Amino acid sequence: MSAIRALADQLARRSDDDLRRLLSVRPDLILPAVPDFSALAARASTRVSLQRALDNATRPHLQVLEAVAILTDDDGLPVSRPRLLAALGATAAADADRIVEDLVGKALVVESEDGILPVGALTDALGPYPAGLGRSFRTLARSIPRYGPALITAVPLVAPAARTEALTSAAAAGLVDAVAADADAWDRVLAEAPDGVQGLLDRLRETPVGTTATGSDGGASPAVRWLLDRGLLAPLDALHVELPRGVGMALRGHAVFPTLALEPPVVVERTTRAALRDNAAFGAIAETLRLMTTLLGIVAAVPVATLRSGGVGVREVRRVREALQSSDAEAVWLLELAASVGLLALDPDDSRWKAARLQVWESLDRDAQWLLLVEGWLALDRAPALIGSRLPDGSAVNALAAEASRPDAPTVRRRLLQAAVHLTGPDAAPEALPVLADRSVVDLASWYQPRLQRRFARLLPGMLLEAAALGLTGGGSLTDAGRLVAGDQLEDAARHVREALPDPVAHVVLQADLTAVAPGYLQPEVARGLLRMATPEGQGPATTYRFSADSVRSALDAGEDAASILAFLTTHSATEVPQALTYLVEDTASRYGRLRLGRAGSYVRTDDDAVTAAVLADPRAAVLGVVQVAPTVLVSPASPQELTALLRDLGFTPAPDTPAGEGARTTSVRETGDAGTAARLPPDQLRSQPATWAVAEEEITAQLAVLRSARTGPTDRQIGSDGPLLGLETLRAAIRSHSSIRLGTADSEGNHVRQILVPLSVSGGRLRVFDPEKQVERVVSVHRVMDVEILEGSPADG
Repeated sequence: MSAIRALADQLARRSDDDLRRLLSVRPDLILPAVPDFSALAARASTRVSLQRALDNATRPHLQVLEAVAILTDDDGLPVSRPRLLAALGATAAADADRIVEDLVGKALVVESEDGILPVGALTDALGPYPAGLGRSFRTLARSIPRYGPALITAVPLVAPAARTEALTSAAAAGLVDAVAADADAWDRVLAEAPDGVQGLLDRLRETPVGTTATGSDGGASPAVRWLLDRGLLAPLDALHVELPRGVGMALRGHAVFPTLALEPPVVVERTTRAALRDNAAFGAIAETLRLMTTLLGIVAAVPVATLRSGGVGVREVRRVREALQSSDAEAVWLLELAASVGLLALDPDDSRWKAARLQVWESLDRDAQWLLLVEGWLALDRAPALIGSRLPDGSAVNALAAEASRPDAPTVRRRLLQAAVHLTGPDAAPEALPVLADRSVVDLASWYQPRLQRRFARLLPGMLLEAAALGLTGGGSLTDAGRLVAGDQLEDAARHVREALPDPVAHVVLQADLTAVAPGYLQPEVARGLLRMATPEGQGPATTYRFSADSVRSALDAGEDAASILAFLTTHSATEVPQALTYLVEDTASRYGRLRLGRAGSYVRTDDDAVTAAVLADPRAAVLGVVQVAPTVLVSPASPQELTALLRDLGFTPAPDTPAGEGARTTSVRETGDAGTAARLPPDQLRSQPATWAVAEEEITAQLAVLRSARTGPTDRQIGSDGPLLGLETLRAAIRSHSSIRLGTADSEGNHVRQILVPLSVSGGRLRVFDPEKQVERVVSVHRVMDVEILEGSPADG
């Protein structure tokens, strides 16, 4: 019976509770739903599904899977539990048994009376060098033409007592492998090794492929030559060699792994106090909220331009950074975060990022603002820390550009928080809280998901800085709010932040040097008022605002006058308004407005006062905003065409007023306004929701009902849905056992052709075979394969 059918039978015999647990950890098996257990087993055996499952396997689970794949690779036969346990070195049998049971429950291995087999394409999903070991002696002899004869000549050197008459490359590979597997024989071989051999072997112990060391004459070094002569290294080309699997296991104590990494690595390099942590965290929260509000004001005033190639250029980032008085990394991260929660919107008409829903943001309480940013950060499918790094073509990654997109970023952030919770522990003393070091977090996250180690190393250090800016960590240690966020208790985390942050203040201290000092976090309306009439200096919640003629003119431009500015300062000042500041405001206001500017889309010029009065008296003119700016001039924000139509409806015959030399050309100026002010959404609709891949309990229940109703008899039958997988499984079995096959294919004219071939490898939809009749290698497309039959008793090599 095939492994797929065996798995289908085992799945059918499971209880509903066991199936629920399987479908909960591997939801892709029923997305979309399957009709029966055979289809479920076939999907569980596919490479794509297995790769998803492997990405969530812990290090000890992955070690056991790699050991099973290695021990069943040569002959394709099941591996017994005692043999598997021996290959795992100094590992407790109970721990290994528990892991095997868990792997069986997740349908990653199939266990029968004969032993344990990997499911479907698991060996391919693990990659070319599982466990960091090379290929077997026999596989290397078949794959590298000159290595087979080299093994035959190597047998007298490593096994002098062996018979070498009529020795084939396959037999020689078996003899050398037996020497490497025997501890005493292996020690005798290494006892004769020259200097440098042991060091070279140690370097290849975890990574089987390396470059050859050269000697003084420019050729291979004596150590490399000694290993090549004995077949203990396989030459891949002139510069690279591969350490055979048997040698790699011998270096590990004749095991696949010397021991299982059963416990996650918890390394605490230094600690901090709870008071220092909380002060740093709440200060970071207040600063982030202040910077976000400032950023939105900056973008509302001057939108952020984009490059033709996409993203925001260095000059625009520098402008934002200087206005925020922050670093480039902070400015970029704030831009990315604001865009993720909809506070910045890209206007398709002019390709500029504009402030959206600014009033909604300013109306939120600080805890609601913080919660919005945290949810957006958790769901952000981008990696702001990558911005500024170099692409393979030498160009840099720009802010808000497609190159910074990382669909796996939400998953990595969740793993970061889980690792932080694990490192901190539930019983950490307030006076000795662990500090989250980059290496410690990466190592712990990699234990839970070892196949994602590279992306953890690339993304987690930057995400730790982002978590600190949001107050999820303080002083490098996980905060109470961060622990609540890690447990998906977001509302409780927001409540904790609201209770911990000090109340905002509504007053400032005005000083004689024309500055105002905010003694804490200002109320949003007070901060907005100060920003209209003063320029902020410095960073932090206790900001200093400086008054100048230019800043006062900005308030006058916004519609203020001297009386309203002084009234605001009197209301919100803890001290009297200094005389110098009063003089500055009144003097600037007295010289303001001698020239008046406004927006006009069209104008009417006439010397007839009756016409002017008739137009102004008509209600339709008020709709178009027609106003009189001089005795003979009317202006309107409407276009010339709209104003012409109005005048004609009133019975007049206007003529276009064209400046000399320009001909009859008219223009239309329309105010576009803020990109997001037209659509005001409630705060809860601003929040980004992470896209999680999971199935609901109702979906699992419905799927179980379909599976139980579809089971009408034994699953040991040909199923159309898993036919291609069964063919691939047969091909892989023939490759492992080095057997010939009778392969039926469809030629270009649709004819069914049967041939006896030797399969060498199958991947990427292509089957590489050896034709013994023509003595050539060929490549066959898998989609042309119609049937496969293994010819028993006919090994591929002699």
